[in-house]
Amino acid sequence: MPDNWGFVAAAYGLTAAVLLLYWRRLVRKEKELTAGKRIRHGHNQPPSDSAPSVAERSHQPSRTAHPRLDPDTKSSLPTNPTSRAPQS
Repeated sequence: MPDNWGFVAAAYGLTAAVLLLYWRRLVRKEKELTAGKRIRHGHNQPPSDSAPSVAERSHQPSRTAHPRLDPDTKSSLPTNPTSRAPQS
């Protein structure tokens, strides 16, 4: 068992290094997100009358993939003459 202590220490050291790097990455991402929120909310920009309001859209709303048909113009589905009604 004493022969394996070097591997155990290496595993703990590697784990600590990976967690430290991951923590630094999370802190950097958090700073980017808070900086992005400040920019989006206009904290870093001077107020402007020509800036679009939050309620305005920059593009048209997306359309559905399958447009709904008007129920009055919808034709009925053809029936299959060979099909039978379900039996109770």
